[in-house]
Amino acid sequence: MIRAKTPHDPARLSTYQRVHDNRMAQLRSGGIVLRDTLEWEAAPGGVLWLRGEIACRGGIVVAVEKKLELRSDEADPLVQTAMYAYNASVRGHDTFLRYDNTHPYPGHADSHHRHDVDWRTGEEAVSWIGERGWPTLGTFLEYVERWYWDNRDDLPEPDGEPEIGLRQRPPEAD
Repeated sequence: MIRAKTPHDPARLSTYQRVHDNRMAQLRSGGIVLRDTLEWEAAPGGVLWLRGEIACRGGIVVAVEKKLELRSDEADPLVQTAMYAYNASVRGHDTFLRYDNTHPYPGHADSHHRHDVDWRTGEEAVSWIGERGWPTLGTFLEYVERWYWDNRDDLPEPDGEPEIGLRQRPPEAD
């Protein structure tokens, strides 16, 4: 039986970056993404990080931390996401949505999970999404856009642009 390709299968780095750039351009032209500080950084051990913040309409900030592993050593290597954390918050308030696989969660079959948080109170619900349910960054930003439109009238600055800057980098995790 042949397995269908998924967005999370290994891809050439040039293809991965082209798809990323095109998707971000689409989201900018759609109006939810205003700008970003995302940076690619090569690290020892065949690792490539994508880190930074994305400023979205409504004072929303999306913090991104993504670890890609190089699966080959060619000039245009195969890469595959090994770790991700996408966190959306309203600047000055709590997170409202987070997807990650950075740690195991009690009772979950694997580490892929979603945090839904009330951005005003911090009340949180965590649900298991599994390896098949984790979104690409582009899909996560679509969820953020949907949340924005559902909550726009309650936001302190519905059309505001948040200040962003490259996040503090955590120590490298092995």
